[in-house]
Amino acid sequence: MGRAKRKNGYSAPTATTPSPDTEPKTIVSPAKRTKALLLSFDAEVRPLIDLVDRLRGYGLDRDINLPTVAVIGDQSAGKSSVLEAISGVQLPRGTGIVTRCPLEMRMKHSEDEDTWEGKIMYKDKHDVPHKEVILNRESVGDLVRKAQKEMTDGAKGISDELITLEVTSSDVPDLTVIDLPGIARNAVEGQPFDIEARIKNMIRRYIKRQETIILAVLQCNVDIATCEALKMAKEFDDEGGRTLGVLTKPDLLDKGAETSVMRILNNMEFTLSKGYIIVKCRGQEAVSEGQSLKQALDVEEDFFRSHRHFSSLRPSQWGVPNLSSRLSRELKRHIKKLLPELKEDVRRKLLETERQLHELGEDPPQTASEKRQMALMMVTEFMNITIALTKGQRCDDPKYPPTINNLYSNARRAFTCLYQTVVSRQPDTKKQSLRNELQQRMEDSRGREFCNFLGKFELVESYAREYIAKLEQPALQCFDDVHRSTMTILKILAEKCFEKFPDFAERAKEVIMKTRKETQEECKEEIQRYFEMENLVYSQDMTYGGELRGEEEKKKEEEAEAAARAAQSGYSQPVRVNDDDVNDVGKALMSLRSYCQVAARRLCDVIPMIIQQHVFREQVKEMRILLMDIASDEKTMVHIQEDPDMAYVRNECKSRHQRLILAEEELDTI
Repeated sequence: MGRAKRKNGYSAPTATTPSPDTEPKTIVSPAKRTKALLLSFDAEVRPLIDLVDRLRGYGLDRDINLPTVAVIGDQSAGKSSVLEAISGVQLPRGTGIVTRCPLEMRMKHSEDEDTWEGKIMYKDKHDVPHKEVILNRESVGDLVRKAQKEMTDGAKGISDELITLEVTSSDVPDLTVIDLPGIARNAVEGQPFDIEARIKNMIRRYIKRQETIILAVLQCNVDIATCEALKMAKEFDDEGGRTLGVLTKPDLLDKGAETSVMRILNNMEFTLSKGYIIVKCRGQEAVSEGQSLKQALDVEEDFFRSHRHFSSLRPSQWGVPNLSSRLSRELKRHIKKLLPELKEDVRRKLLETERQLHELGEDPPQTASEKRQMALMMVTEFMNITIALTKGQRCDDPKYPPTINNLYSNARRAFTCLYQTVVSRQPDTKKQSLRNELQQRMEDSRGREFCNFLGKFELVESYAREYIAKLEQPALQCFDDVHRSTMTILKILAEKCFEKFPDFAERAKEVIMKTRKETQEECKEEIQRYFEMENLVYSQDMTYGGELRGEEEKKKEEEAEAAARAAQSGYSQPVRVNDDDVNDVGKALMSLRSYCQVAARRLCDVIPMIIQQHVFREQVKEMRILLMDIASDEKTMVHIQEDPDMAYVRNECKSRHQRLILAEEELDTI
């Protein structure tokens, strides 16, 4: 590594990393120094910075990361002093955490030497906006303190909300920076115990954005390896491409420590692509003695020009004027680089917001007439969809969940389940145990009649009633399943149809539950009456006779098949299937099976029709009457109020849409 010999005998290390500052490196002349920071930047600077300031003023930084310069540093590293020197206004000073809210400083250069204008804007902790014109630069510090106090919970609290300080003067560059609270190690009395974590989280929210230039302020007399600001910058900017280091308080260096500072300035310790600048700002003692900011610039220049070590630095490596010039150039380049991406982000966000507004639908009604019309329209839509679903039709509107289309299919599944139960519980007339039981009951009931005159009908009737009785509970369960599933889907539909007005949705669900209770009682009573009728054990001769003939034909086919199998196996005499005894038990069993088939078919048709009549017709009809009454009732109008959360989302969406429209218009002019 080469060394360049200086006049004062100090061999300054030469940086291995080329300086990122490619523009002319000249120091402000003494004549211009009286204007503090009057540097001539090209005509693009102010429009670009103004553009970003306006976008931030619209609140666009809530939606999109905007190019900015974020000033970070350890507590009491000298951030406020640096910003004082750049802006020409005195900011709050003191020990501990002085900057307790992010402070956006918008500096606008004016050619008029007599011009000085200032404004401060913020929202207090009650979200009340404040905007105040600043009459003179000496009152800036007090107004910032006042704003911080009104924005935080206590004298030592912090807030994430932004204070905007706007200064127009001939003494300032065209520049906007955001000063963040200094990194505190320990909480003092009156501060939250997690103050360090809260400050670091706030800083991370800014510096993690690729759109942010990081201005890391650190004291010369602090070990760079322990500097928290550089550690945090490296966390999100590993190669240092977005970070500019600023060394402060060089007058507090111990003798012999200058060499290590020179190595830092020449990018030989903690490498940053943008490098480092060293500045000397006025200290508290100079402030107390009344030293002006302009005088402080003279003192700074004399210090560096006459310093045994620092005088060997390139002019662009030291001084507040060069820092402000450098920041303006860096911010201009950064904004120009990010403009295409910024435009694309705004257009994409605008499309997303417009889609969200479309999904939210029209604004809620305001007048009583509009509310009544809205209520009737919602009820009509709800009933039309409900009636269509109970008829087995589909609703393909994407705003409704697909699950509502299961209403009729769920009922069909319950009806199929009932059918399977009915079939499975039919008496198995082929079981020997049933045959023996019937034979025994015939014998037990015999009087003096001949064996072929035994009371077969009464026994068949008794078995049929037992079979029917076993099906009452499954039929009631089928109704419960259909009713429960239908009510669940109707409540989902009501929540979606009336989602804009939760109170009205609750009224609608109350109607659904009221009609559910009435339907439940009426339908169960009719099902029970049906089973009482089934105790009559009756069927038309044509119906029963047709079933009986079918059973007889089936028996003949079985006997024929049995005979054929016997012949093939070598038996000389064919074997009869279920050979009847003298009591004709086989015929009784055939009669029982035939009637159970008739009763089962009748039940599997009638019970679903009863359920559909009550649930899909009568209850839906009653629901419509009650809902229409509610929709027409003046007292109901109080329920046509949009859900607070949805109203908040709608307002946020509208605000976002408005600022994105403004942002798009602004960006289209560049």
